[in-house]
Amino acid sequence: MGPVFARATGVFEALTRPAVGVVRRVDTALGRLWSRRRILVDARTPMNLAVLSPVWEVMRDDARLDVRFTGPARPDLANAFAAAGIAGRVVPRERTRLQRWDLYMNADPWEPATLWRCRHRVNFFHGVAGKYNLECPSDLPLDFERYDRVAFPNAGRMQRYVEAGLVRPDRAALIGFPKLDRLVNARVQPREAAAHLGLPPDRPAAIYAPTFSPQASLQGHGEAIVSHLLAGGFNVIIKLHDRSLDPDPRYSGGHDWRARLAPFGAGGRCVLASRGDSTEYLLAADVLVTDHSTIGFEFCALDRPVVVFDMPELIAAARVDAGKVRLLRSASTVVSDPADVPIAAAAAMAAPDTHRAERAAAVREVFHDPGRATARAIALCYELLDFPAEFVGERLGAVSG
Repeated sequence: MGPVFARATGVFEALTRPAVGVVRRVDTALGRLWSRRRILVDARTPMNLAVLSPVWEVMRDDARLDVRFTGPARPDLANAFAAAGIAGRVVPRERTRLQRWDLYMNADPWEPATLWRCRHRVNFFHGVAGKYNLECPSDLPLDFERYDRVAFPNAGRMQRYVEAGLVRPDRAALIGFPKLDRLVNARVQPREAAAHLGLPPDRPAAIYAPTFSPQASLQGHGEAIVSHLLAGGFNVIIKLHDRSLDPDPRYSGGHDWRARLAPFGAGGRCVLASRGDSTEYLLAADVLVTDHSTIGFEFCALDRPVVVFDMPELIAAARVDAGKVRLLRSASTVVSDPADVPIAAAAAMAAPDTHRAERAAAVREVFHDPGRATARAIALCYELLDFPAEFVGERLGAVSG
């Protein structure tokens, strides 16, 4: 979809929304006479599915709701649906258009599903790293007006969107980042979690988690970084962004990274993450290496050391917000040579108090009230589903329990 067509579609939808809203309310009322409330979860990638999972898992287990899933026809997403046990709930995107939905949710503002019979829509953000001008995308063809609520991960981004007129104040909801709740509420030691991944528990584990751009560290330095970490005595977990595994060269650089990185697993001290959800891999790591990504900020919430591999060309190409670049680097050790990565990682582990205050400050800035975001997200969704307050309290009890 080109920018001109996207803007034209947005204008048309804005002009027709009042009349369409009346029809949708009538359609919803009639539909609820004979069926459960219907929710559609739209995931463009396995990572999007993971970002939304704390919310949809609670809703899936509610007998009053019929939760369905959709997304592009791509093998990795189909595998993620199957691994989550929801393959039987997947609806092809082309079939969702004319079906009735009480609530639509996604974790990516690009290419939302076109739904003609949808009562309410909510958008969650899938990251906080500030890439592609998403800290305040006033120059991008993203129609946030289509959403009844936009769930923000932090107050700063919400304020910028509201002040820029991208989101109306009454539609902006300060939620936090539900995916982070499982990380900060977990009570597991790194070596225990690493052993669960099949890694030997007699040495520390480093997780290498680059972002997906062709200008990211993976393209020119990834294999060298992994080699040096292994040679430096670390177990290594490689957690690639979903898009790096996409055959589209815009994301993968034209490389089959699974095949290229597979030889590192031969010695039993390196695993390539197979799931879109990074939580279990982050819990297993003593130190994280990235170039610039949300996963770096998530790891700060564990109060464990971060090493940033300097990639100036990535920052420029991915249009990363300068403030977010400074914030992550302030909480990290920065290196530019693969040979220095294990040295920096070992030094950071030996001095855990270094950057501790900066890590905490970074978490406070990008994640609103970690550990309780899922409850706020559930309350928001049930409010949009028009459930009485006591029903909302019941589901919040399921979250806390």
